[in-house]
Amino acid sequence: METLIVYINDSEYARNQLATMIDVHQPTKCVLVGCPPKLNRHVSRWISGAARKKWQTHWSNNTCAEIAKAFTPEGHQFIHRVAVGPLINVTKQLQGEFLGARVLDARRPRLAESPEPLMPGQQAQPDLASRAMGAAATTAILVLAAD
Repeated sequence: METLIVYINDSEYARNQLATMIDVHQPTKCVLVGCPPKLNRHVSRWISGAARKKWQTHWSNNTCAEIAKAFTPEGHQFIHRVAVGPLINVTKQLQGEFLGARVLDARRPRLAESPEPLMPGQQAQPDLASRAMGAAATTAILVLAAD
């Protein structure tokens, strides 16, 4: 049975990514690692660390359950985890626990945000959309200044 470590932050996007990666005829064990959205500093100032951890666990369980129910009839197994700390450390820990597991990044890319690397030595991918928007804004300013 093949084992996949899958990092997710959006259930619909991750389902689409998994549908292309999972073989229908061979059962797969998937370790779904939920990467909950970050709370901004204003919200995090008013809630305790225990409440934040409870919310992250609840969010991760709900997101992973949505994905698992889509693939469970096909015989795949799912294990839920919550990403706590740097993702490189989480990957090392999970690869030690699940030997020979492949790592899949099924996190939805966010605008103007470079994703955190999953493996040591992995470079953060540049966000092309924000770079293109920056170039368009600079061009617009130059055109307006020329007039």
